[in-house]
Amino acid sequence: MHCFRLSITAGEKHRSFPPGTEVDAICLVDSADSDVAMRKAVDRLMGLGWSAVANVKSTLVLPPDTDISSYSDVLKQAHADAKRLGVSLIVYPPGEG
Repeated sequence: MHCFRLSITAGEKHRSFPPGTEVDAICLVDSADSDVAMRKAVDRLMGLGWSAVANVKSTLVLPPDTDISSYSDVLKQAHADAKRLGVSLIVYPPGEG
């Protein structure tokens, strides 16, 4: 599981943010390969109406046996979603990342 902390920019078709709005996010991708994980992340982000990945701030690779019991409820849900869907996203409102 790859965990990317990044900045993303809303595109013309984004449903929640005006075009050009840049926000911080965490994207979890159920892949052990860094290149595959980043490609899956970008594909999913574009599909959700984001127009650009502005800056990957950090990358963390979680081992398959990672104990998530101490994670926040939001991170637990994102982890489960990534396992189920392949990719999940946590978006921080502008100014909160």
